[in-house]
Amino acid sequence: MKRRLHLYVLFLGLGLPLINVAQIRSLSLDEALELAKDNNLSARSAEAREKAAQGAYRMTNSVFLPGLSVSHTGVKTNDPLSAFGFKLKQETVAQADFNPATLNDPDAIENYSTKIELQQPILNVDGIYARKAAKNQYEATSLQSQRTHQQIRYEVKRAYYQLELAQSAVEVLEQSVEVAAEALKLTKDNEAQGFVKHADVLEASVRMEERQNQLLEAENQLQSANEYLAHLLGLDLGTRIQPTDSMTQSPTLFTWNVNPAELEQRSDVKAVQKQIEAGENMLRSEKMKFIPRLNAFGAYEWNDREILGMSANNYMVGASLTWDLFSGYKNIGSVQQASSQLDEAELNYQNYLSQSQIQLNKAKRKLELTFKQIQSGKLAREQAQESLRIRTDRFEQGLEKTTDLLVAEALASQKNLEYIQSIYNYKQAVFEMELLLEKDINE
Repeated sequence: MKRRLHLYVLFLGLGLPLINVAQIRSLSLDEALELAKDNNLSARSAEAREKAAQGAYRMTNSVFLPGLSVSHTGVKTNDPLSAFGFKLKQETVAQADFNPATLNDPDAIENYSTKIELQQPILNVDGIYARKAAKNQYEATSLQSQRTHQQIRYEVKRAYYQLELAQSAVEVLEQSVEVAAEALKLTKDNEAQGFVKHADVLEASVRMEERQNQLLEAENQLQSANEYLAHLLGLDLGTRIQPTDSMTQSPTLFTWNVNPAELEQRSDVKAVQKQIEAGENMLRSEKMKFIPRLNAFGAYEWNDREILGMSANNYMVGASLTWDLFSGYKNIGSVQQASSQLDEAELNYQNYLSQSQIQLNKAKRKLELTFKQIQSGKLAREQAQESLRIRTDRFEQGLEKTTDLLVAEALASQKNLEYIQSIYNYKQAVFEMELLLEKDINE
């Protein structure tokens, strides 16, 4: 019985780690981009801002569309004027109601009024231009939302290959740890046979500890890269992501001649253009406040002594022409403010366009530089690996010191990591060009 219980405890102990193993999810880059499109929090926030701007634009429909309201009001009063007026509305005035004593001191009267009111704008030029400005703002927000999606695509691509880079670094350092461990073992064996000194064993042990610490750091970076990509994709941070696409090992240099006019078609630049148009329309709207406004109105009313009663009815229709001739410099100040804001927006646009061109030129130079670094890094890696192979053969024959072997192995690992890093840097430069051009680049 005790033996069976011990077996149950053993199986349970072996099973618990399996329960806590993080879910592994294999993803291609296209699948990651699609997940980010649907689940990324920044993308969803941008869509919410776009809908809010759309709602603000729809509110300006009131410049053209009528306003309709229905109300039901009940009152009780002995106010002489109101009491007589309610009797007129209820169509219940009698000869006795003209008695001065009754007029001056009437009995309390109840009146229940049901009213339908209609407000119809006819000519509000300032509102028309304000509506155009609201449309420009909505279009600008929509373009900014597109730009947000482009930036998220850039971040996902960067993070996707950052995860692969971190995995490659772990693999390289795991091999480095294996080499250091094997070198330590051989050094100890040689010490036992009297071929090397104990100082060589200590140095090999130190090198072994250094490689293990580097491996731990790389594993920590791998975990951080995994969590960041999971965050971008809207996945649980504990999900282990396995990239199925790999960085191109032999990339080709991308070249692109950018027309400055083409840069102005980028979504964020066009958003700034729309904001300038909004400023122009707001300036016109402020100026149009100096001209009259024309609106129509109508109402139909039922009055009765009983709730919801409709014994008497009346209507009223009309139009109003209003003209604010002077408002204490309020309108003049609003025009000045809108004009200055428009000037500021135009200057900001020129500044933004110039900075975007600088970023594009910088990204192009970075692309060329990282491509050259790949070529030199590839040659350095091959040479370091060949040096390590030669020293390993000589070490196994007792012709090389442990120190020389470990130095050669460290150099080979470093050049291997630098080569992988150079490929990632080139990919990142390509993604940056894609973001700045808003075009997918097929290498």
